[in-house]
Amino acid sequence: MNALVVTALLFTLGAVSAQERNEVQKPNEKEPPSVTIVGYLRDSGCVHRFREVVKPLPNGCVEACARAGSPLVVLTKDERVYHPISAEMPDVDVRPKLLPLAGKLVKITGHVYDRGGSNAISLEQIEVVPE
Repeated sequence: MNALVVTALLFTLGAVSAQERNEVQKPNEKEPPSVTIVGYLRDSGCVHRFREVVKPLPNGCVEACARAGSPLVVLTKDERVYHPISAEMPDVDVRPKLLPLAGKLVKITGHVYDRGGSNAISLEQIEVVPE
């Protein structure tokens, strides 16, 4: 009788463990809705240090900072900052898509994620917006 109880208990524990592993490995089925944001593609250092970067900057400093390796972010007119991330998992580098548009007003469509006051948007589509 004890062997039967032990076998049943082990079977139950194994089934519960397998079910928990399957739940952990499921992809995120609750993806946020796709949205479109419009803002200036800026280097993150200037966005956080200088208030005037919410308007066009024709002096080439944004492009110089981007070429030097500064991370690029999108700054909306209402001063929200979004970090562009890839739409793929694992995340891939989106910098090559962003560099030609540094300093420009862009429209990005993707999924927005926020955590601890930081915002990110998956880069599904990006285009320059005429000013």
